[in-house]
Amino acid sequence: MQQEAAWSAPERCEGLEAGCAPADAADELLGRRADSVALVGHEPQLSSLASLMLTGLAHAFALELKKGGVVFLDCPDEPAPGKALLRWSASPKILRSLDAST
Repeated sequence: MQQEAAWSAPERCEGLEAGCAPADAADELLGRRADSVALVGHEPQLSSLASLMLTGLAHAFALELKKGGVVFLDCPDEPAPGKALLRWSASPKILRSLDAST
């Protein structure tokens, strides 16, 4: 998939490891100026990180992120807590239906 999407090589993000606070992952995003960053992790860290990036608080925004789901957050400037915009969210079922239509 990395080659098909023409993504750069994955980098380890210790802030997304089990038991880490969402702020740890947000800290690792600071200063990144890539066109896009794909984060892969586990719940509840990912939904808490999304809440933090959207609102500035890790538990202010309830997001049901199913295993294999995707959330697109847009950070017009440098990624920082409370500065992201939610563009879309897709469940695994939606993603499977997209694959079946090609």
